[in-house]
Amino acid sequence: MKTALIKQAYDVFGPWAGVLWKDTSPQKIFELWPNKAVYWELTCILQADWYIIPQTFEGDYIRDVVRDPARARVVDKYVRNVTPVQEIPFSDYDLVISIDPILQPPTRTGTLFAYYAQEHWDRLYSKSMQKPYRGYDLFLDHMMDAPEHIEHLPQAYSFPYIHNPQFARSQFCPPRQDVVWADFRTLMTLAMKGLGGGAVPEAKAAADRLEKTLGIETRCATTKHTKAWGIQDPPWWGDAANYFRELAECKYYVGVGTISGAGQGLAEGAAFGCLCIGQADKAYHRLLCHPHCLCQDMAEMPAKFRDLARDSDFQSEVLAWQDENLIEHFHKRPLDALAGAIEMKRKS
Repeated sequence: MKTALIKQAYDVFGPWAGVLWKDTSPQKIFELWPNKAVYWELTCILQADWYIIPQTFEGDYIRDVVRDPARARVVDKYVRNVTPVQEIPFSDYDLVISIDPILQPPTRTGTLFAYYAQEHWDRLYSKSMQKPYRGYDLFLDHMMDAPEHIEHLPQAYSFPYIHNPQFARSQFCPPRQDVVWADFRTLMTLAMKGLGGGAVPEAKAAADRLEKTLGIETRCATTKHTKAWGIQDPPWWGDAANYFRELAECKYYVGVGTISGAGQGLAEGAAFGCLCIGQADKAYHRLLCHPHCLCQDMAEMPAKFRDLARDSDFQSEVLAWQDENLIEHFHKRPLDALAGAIEMKRKS
C-alpha cells in the first residue's frame, strides 16, 4: 500500500525534514531523525513518504513542546522541507497516516485517512476514542484500548506501533552482550519519581541499585538526556540509531513499573531480540511476554529475571514466543486490517 506519513513542524518525533522514500533508506533516514524513533519500522516496512506541514493544529502535546520559546526556536532553526498541505498529492496514496488529527481530509476519495495520537495524555486522545476527528476514517489507538476489529468507518481501532523482528535485526545486529536494558519507567518507579522532563540523578542511582540487585550490567539511554523532549541545539542527529544499536546489544529487557503507558519500549526490545520481563497490566507486554516473564508488580521481577537468566533452553522458548507474537500482533494483524479498511473505503 502506497503510504504517506504527515506531521507538523513543531512535532519533534519523526524526521525533522520531509523526505520521499525513494530518496532515503532505513539507515539514511536517521540523518534526519534526532529523537524517539517510534515510527521508524512503520516507515521502513511500508516504505512511506514523510511530509512535514506548517503548524495547523495545537493539542496539549504541541502546547507543551512550544511553551518554552527556546525549544520553539530550535525547531524553527532545524526543521526543513516543509510542504503546504495543498501541495501534498493525497490521491497518489492508498493510505495517509497523520500524527495527531492535523488534516482536513478531502471528501469523496478512495484514500484511507488515519491518525495516531502522539501522546495518550493529550485530551485529543480521549476525544478520538469516542469518534475520530472529522473527515478521518480511523483513529489508530496505540494504547490498545479501542475495539480490536474494524467493523465500519469511521471508528477508533487498536493499532500498535509496527514491529517486525526479521527487519529490525537485519538493520541492527551487533554482538549480543550479557547486559540488561532497563526501561526508563522502571527506573522512575524505583526512584519513586514521575517521568517529568529529561533525565534526573535519581534515575542513574536507581539503575545502579537495579544492577546490584540483578547482578548484571544495566543500561538505560534515557538517563543521558537532559533536555525536555530531547530538543538539543544542535539536534543529536543519529541518536535514534545509536539507541537501537545499544539496545540490540543487550540480552535482556526489563520493563516493570507502575508508571502509565502501553509498554512500547519493550516491543522495541523484543524486535531486536532482547529477552523481555514485563508487567501484566501493560497492553504490549501482555501480547509479547512469555507468561512466566510477566510480573504483577516490581517485587516479582528479580526472581523472574533469575529464572530466565539461568536457563538457556527457557531463553530459546521465550525468544520464539516473542517473535511469533511480534509477527502476529505487531505486523500481520494490524497491516492486514489497514488493507481491509482501504478496500472498505473504496467500496463505500
